[in-house]
Amino acid sequence: MEGQKQPRMCDRFLVHISAVYDPRLAETVCVENLGARGARVATARSWEPGSHVALESNNGDLRARARVVYCRPIGAKGLGFAVRLDFITQTNGRSEPATLKERNNPRKMSIASDPRASKP
Repeated sequence: MEGQKQPRMCDRFLVHISAVYDPRLAETVCVENLGARGARVATARSWEPGSHVALESNNGDLRARARVVYCRPIGAKGLGFAVRLDFITQTNGRSEPATLKERNNPRKMSIASDPRASKP
């Protein structure tokens, strides 16, 4: 991709995603591609471009707010959606900015749910 200068991680892992404005709109998603400025995830539901979402790993090592850039159907048989997210903020569990190395450790990532992640 032209202009893409940040390294990407292509190992797949799971995180919890929820709508910032309504945390009841939530699901566990597969992260397909992760970089310093964003991620591409595979979801079961459609997410509105421009909306803001919260992401979190099970152990709290990654917390992020992101903006939905696009949401495209995967395949013609309703196999889900490919969603591109641009990070707005991101921290590790110690409320410090997460480093690329910390975010790129798939062994530390898994499913999570934290109602605090949805507060503005």
